Amino acid sequence: MDNKCEAIIFDLGKVVFDLSFDRVFHFWASHTGGQFSDIKGKFQFDRLFDEFEKGTISANQFRNEVSNRLGLTLTDEAFDKGWCDLYLDTYNNIDNLLANLKQNYRIVALTNTNIIHESTWRIKYKDTLGHFEKLFCSHELMTRKPERRVYQIVLDYLDMNPQQTIFLDDNVDNIKGASELGIPTILVTSQQQMRDELKTKGLIDINMD
Repeated sequence: MDNKCEAIIFDLGKVVFDLSFDRVFHFWASHTGGQFSDIKGKFQFDRLFDEFEKGTISANQFRNEVSNRLGLTLTDEAFDKGWCDLYLDTYNNIDNLLANLKQNYRIVALTNTNIIHESTWRIKYKDTLGHFEKLFCSHELMTRKPERRVYQIVLDYLDMNPQQTIFLDDNVDNIKGASELGIPTILVTSQQQMRDELKTKGLIDINMD
């Protein structure tokens, strides 16, 4: 079987657009009279967070548990507004990059996300997301990176073997998970580094900005 790259799988946050969870904690602090450092210190990206991103607990369960842990008293609206305040701008020239890649490859996105966040980023980044053939969201798939099954779902959709794809993500564990299936990867540490590696692999023109 031909192993030439035919599809590129992108993570979204910190790869296509920027984000900062500190903004969430600042928002909650400002709306409760709490301290940013206290809220940030108590928040954990643990099993509760993972289960919410896998869609196995509801938005209400997540809100209630996080609020209890952090000692916050927030309306659902204020909780969600703060929870979604992390999203910043798309990276410079990312639309040009995606449009360029789309001419020669199938491009899809695979993101760990949740039902509250999705309602915001799908609207905020609508135009940029239009470059992707399909968006794979962890909470809809009930599995998340770096679990093996989530990558296999994408490969099955593409109807390709791992070596016909390449996966880009800013998270080391997610890169490792893909690599264990034999998917070639790029660990994204900056936009320039990402483009340089895509050029090195011959996936975009060496003269492209």
